[in-house]
Amino acid sequence: MGEKGSDFLQNNFLSIWHHFLLFEIERSKAAVKAWGNANGYLVFQVIAWHHVVILTAKSDSKFRDDAVKLWNKYSKIGFETNSVLTYTLISELTSLSIETVRRQVKKLVDNNWVAYSKKNGVTFNPNEENNNYLANTFNKKEVDNLGDFLDLIVKKKFNLSN
Repeated sequence: MGEKGSDFLQNNFLSIWHHFLLFEIERSKAAVKAWGNANGYLVFQVIAWHHVVILTAKSDSKFRDDAVKLWNKYSKIGFETNSVLTYTLISELTSLSIETVRRQVKKLVDNNWVAYSKKNGVTFNPNEENNNYLANTFNKKEVDNLGDFLDLIVKKKFNLSN
C-alpha cells in the first residue's frame, strides 16, 4: 500500500498548498460575485451540498453528465425527501447566526435560487437561467480547476514531469 494522502501532503506541503489555496480563492471569488457576498456564498454552498446529497441517493452513476441531468431534472420538478434543510442546520454548517442565514435565504429566494417553507425548509429551486449558470458555467469551472489541482498532485506523487 502506498503513502497516505495526508502523509503525502505533509511531505510536499510547500509545493502543493499554495495551489490548493489559489483554487479556493478563485472559487470563492467567483462564488461571492455570483451570490452577492461571502455569507450568501456559504449559505448557498450548504444548499447545493444538500441538493447533491439527495441526488446521490437517487442515482448509482458517478459521471458528471449524469449528475447534471439529474440536477436539471430535479431542479425543475422537485423531489420527495425526508431530509429537511433548516435555518438551524445551515447555521450550524456555516457558523453564521440564524438571523444571517434567514436574511441570506430571503435574498436567494428573491433572486430565484431557492424556495423556503416551514414544512419543507430551504429547497434548491432555481429559475432556468440560474440553474444553467450553476451547472454549465460555475460548476464546470470548479470541476476543471479541481481537476488541474488533482493533476498537479498526481504529477508530484508519481514524480512525473509536465
